[in-house]
Amino acid sequence: MLETNQHIPYYVQIKTYLRNLAAQKKPHESMPSEAQLSEMFRVSRGTVKQAIMDLVYEGVLYREQGKGTFVCPPKITRSFERLPSFTEDIRRMGSGPSTHILNLKQALPTPYLAQLFGLQPKETLIKIKRLVLMEQAPIVVLTSYLNPHVYPALQAEEIGDSLYEALQKKYGVVPIKAQDTYSIVDISPKTAELLQCRKTASVCYSQRVAYLAGGMAVEYVESFIRSDRFKLDICIGMEAESDTPPGDLTGEGVSVPHYGVGVPQYHHLRPIP
Repeated sequence: MLETNQHIPYYVQIKTYLRNLAAQKKPHESMPSEAQLSEMFRVSRGTVKQAIMDLVYEGVLYREQGKGTFVCPPKITRSFERLPSFTEDIRRMGSGPSTHILNLKQALPTPYLAQLFGLQPKETLIKIKRLVLMEQAPIVVLTSYLNPHVYPALQAEEIGDSLYEALQKKYGVVPIKAQDTYSIVDISPKTAELLQCRKTASVCYSQRVAYLAGGMAVEYVESFIRSDRFKLDICIGMEAESDTPPGDLTGEGVSVPHYGVGVPQYHHLRPIP
């Protein structure tokens, strides 16, 4: 029942009830309908709808026309206490990441990559396209280009769920700093199919240049991330407290570019010598 003797709007009380109820349910489980909630709390459907839509905007619930309201799956939180990785982001949530290698080959670099890595004409590099999943649900499509002067060869079977773990194991060195650029872009039909989202969806797009401690660029990555499963957590003007234990595989992480829709771009820059 709603508290009538408090100065708390009814929709706020219903919103609190729904938030607590959603926390007890599994992702994609259905929530009570507007009609059921209106009858339960003896308020108008407009009041109920306001509470539901607030939670939709906050990413707690989602609606499907003609079907109802459902619990959103948890979003992967990306923070920047150290070089971030989708593998580590997912593990921090207590979930299991998995990676599908879509393509791995030697490729000719673009002029930009040839200049970035200091390559000679006709010198090739490794191009790796991967699909990262959380609990079997696709999260991000990443395409990585590796500096052949540092990583001359790599086989698909050598890569487990983390590219950086594979590079650490084989070469003993991984990037520890990077420059990431994030924006919103419209998705291509092929990427929509891989990410299992609508062809009209917009995604978070990211470009990364990753560096060794001495400042050598060793990786360039483009990533397309489901925007409904991802959020950034950026501390500004304060000391960020990491929930990752210190000493954990320095620099571990898979390149993490994002997609989005068009104009707004958000930059997180790390100092580069």
